[in-house]
Amino acid sequence: MVPVTVWSEPAQVSPSTTAVTLQECYARARQISETVGISAENTRLVQEEYRAQVGSVLPHIDWIKSQFYQQNINSASNAGAGGATNSSFIPTQPLSYFQIQQPIFAGFRDWDVIAITKSQQEQARLNQQSTDLQILTDVATAFYASYTLQDQISVLLETRKLNQNQVDQLDKWVNIGRSRPSDLLSAQTQLASIDAQIEDTRRILAESRHLLLFLTGVPADVPLTDQEPAAPALTLDEALSRAGKRPDVLSSVEALHQTELNIRFQRGGHLPTLSAVGRYYTERIGFLSDIRWDATFLLDVPLYEGGSTQALVQQARSQEIIAQLTLGRLKRDVDRQVRTAYDDLSHAFSEVQAYDKAVALAQKNYSVQQKENRLGVTTNLELLQLLTNMQNILGQSLVSRANARLDDILLRVAMGESL
Repeated sequence: MVPVTVWSEPAQVSPSTTAVTLQECYARARQISETVGISAENTRLVQEEYRAQVGSVLPHIDWIKSQFYQQNINSASNAGAGGATNSSFIPTQPLSYFQIQQPIFAGFRDWDVIAITKSQQEQARLNQQSTDLQILTDVATAFYASYTLQDQISVLLETRKLNQNQVDQLDKWVNIGRSRPSDLLSAQTQLASIDAQIEDTRRILAESRHLLLFLTGVPADVPLTDQEPAAPALTLDEALSRAGKRPDVLSSVEALHQTELNIRFQRGGHLPTLSAVGRYYTERIGFLSDIRWDATFLLDVPLYEGGSTQALVQQARSQEIIAQLTLGRLKRDVDRQVRTAYDDLSHAFSEVQAYDKAVALAQKNYSVQQKENRLGVTTNLELLQLLTNMQNILGQSLVSRANARLDDILLRVAMGESL
């Protein structure tokens, strides 16, 4: 029997190789993602809306200049009974004045609008954080899918090397009559099957790396690296408590607050409004030329509007109930997500430990079977079968490690936390 090395873990990326981590991929994704850009612009849009609403309650000052022209007719015919000339018949009438407009009271509706817009500004900021967390979920899923396939190819290549050694040795043994041709054919069949698995895994890896390239811009030939999974460092109650500050939960709270403000805004429609307009004239002709300023106060008292204002109040109350129910459902769903993610991580870490033990036992068993095969106690087919089983165990071990790291990220996201 040809000596075969005991199985080892897939080779890690050497320090000299430029490999990227999940955190680097996530940072690149945030830089190139159009979704992040749209979310940031939406935040800036709401910020400008807030400034516009604040400006609506401040005085508006304008300088207005007008020049009126009309047909020039005989001035004598323009004289009145007292001989005075009517300024309306002057062919050129310039007018220049400064105007200030100030809303004094609007049923507090203007301040309610400002409060609503400020809440929308905070909501937009929270939605931007939720967008970042969704990107982290997408990137982590693609990253660990590629990372697992990358290591699985290393396992398959090592397996192929061991099988090729087995085929070469059996070919020599068949020639001298020490092994049966069927043993060689079985080994060759298994080698061909491994070649097919390698190509299929490379195909799936290429698809996964294309997705990672789309999300992060990381080229497909750049290797991936990661750290070992760890058990949850916090209790379930701590995780549930921290999840209460998730950005989507806080965003839903802001949405509820906006409906409460909207009720106040609609109720303000029952109240009167008062505004003032003042003008200071710098140029004026006619009998009003000596009057330099005037002011107008406008009071509007709603008496009857056919019940439309009260209907809007009831509509706002219904929106408040909907927001309350939406928030309650979201909180229950967040509780479910955190519990599920916490349990998944706990079980995944236990699975990693179990597979570590299984890999160690498989390696030990393979070493013992090698010695027994040299003594003729076990057959070549049994050794090949053991090699296949060890390959499957190590492949599942790699998957469990990637799943554990992914579950750790998903628990962070479920709690509303990033890397």
